[in-house]
Amino acid sequence: MNASVSNSEEEVLSLNGVKDVARANGAIISEGVLAGVIAATAVAAVFLVVDLMAGEAFRTPRQLGAMLLSVFGAAPASGDVATPLALYTLLHFIAFIGAGVMAAAIVQVTMKQPAAILLFVILFFAFEVAFTGFVAFLDVTSVGHVTPVQVALGNVVASVAMALFFRARHPKLRSIGRTLSAEE
Repeated sequence: MNASVSNSEEEVLSLNGVKDVARANGAIISEGVLAGVIAATAVAAVFLVVDLMAGEAFRTPRQLGAMLLSVFGAAPASGDVATPLALYTLLHFIAFIGAGVMAAAIVQVTMKQPAAILLFVILFFAFEVAFTGFVAFLDVTSVGHVTPVQVALGNVVASVAMALFFRARHPKLRSIGRTLSAEE
């Protein structure tokens, strides 16, 4: 019996490997998109609750959208609330989908190498500090009543929502903390 693999069998194995990688990348992207949408929706809910408590629904996304327009060198027309709200919502969901895809990729690495969870923790805190700092240093008049604490709260809620999503999808993640503690 010939133990070697024929050229045609090598090609099939090679193609299967490519398909496996494509399937894995597709799973990371689809899972990341879903996680990002969940996180973005969680932040939107936090902002909506805060805004409703202040008596003005959608104030935070409108103000952040107006700030984004000013960064791009434009200003919303007087009384135009739809443009800043739509711009912020679009960029908000794109940003969280990107973060979700990165988180999904890190989760996949963590499933194979549990210590990679430390990379996730470091990146999370670096992102939080950078983004909250960015909001803190913006011209206060351009963001109105939006505070860095409010933005940080939204991001923490989004992070918890994303973490719960990944934990539900990947039960093995529940044991990673215990595994890392046992190794110390």
